[in-house]
Amino acid sequence: EALRLALAIGGVEFEDKRVPFPAWRKIKPTTPWGTLPVLELADGSQLAQARSILRYIGRHTGLYPADPLAAQRVDELMDALEDLAATITSVGQGLPKEEQEAARLTAVSEGGAIYDALANIDAFIEANGQGGYAIGSEMNIASILMFTTLGRLVGGVFYGVPPTVIDPFPNIMAVRKTVGSNSAVAEWYSARIEQISLTSLSLAEQVLVSWAETTCDD
Repeated sequence: EALRLALAIGGVEFEDKRVPFPAWRKIKPTTPWGTLPVLELADGSQLAQARSILRYIGRHTGLYPADPLAAQRVDELMDALEDLAATITSVGQGLPKEEQEAARLTAVSEGGAIYDALANIDAFIEANGQGGYAIGSEMNIASILMFTTLGRLVGGVFYGVPPTVIDPFPNIMAVRKTVGSNSAVAEWYSARIEQISLTSLSLAEQVLVSWAETTCDD
């Protein structure tokens, strides 16, 4: 989803092809690494691996800093977001659903592993971001990736993680609001809802839609 939003914010027209699960077995061998997403360029060549594609889009749209230090900070935060996702997935892994939910609820409480990871991210934004942006004072792919990662975090993808999990972190909340209030993001989700009904979207995407609508109404 971060790739789509980066293209939309960057003003790049693209065809959004979503692969239904039954069709994946046939398509998988045609992809560079047997994974999605894949970005197909105008000449038919394919780019793969999500973070690599996101940086490519960022470089071509001005959403990835030219300054090496600023670029490193963007990469650092994106790696931290990957670590956060890995931490969430690992908590309670292999346990029955009820026990997994209980373990994750403990992890998102103060002093828990997920809470601490979010606190570190919030402090990093405090030190490196400005005006509701994760890094620097302009929109870049780190803010976009944070927006979509948070949507998955609170969107019911992970059992036991409540939708209020990010509320204690003001800098994270500010980034969420800044990206959600971007006009290109609002237009993207408005068009998406026109294409298919809101209830047909994934839970995470429904959260992102609600954030875009809420922040644009503020």
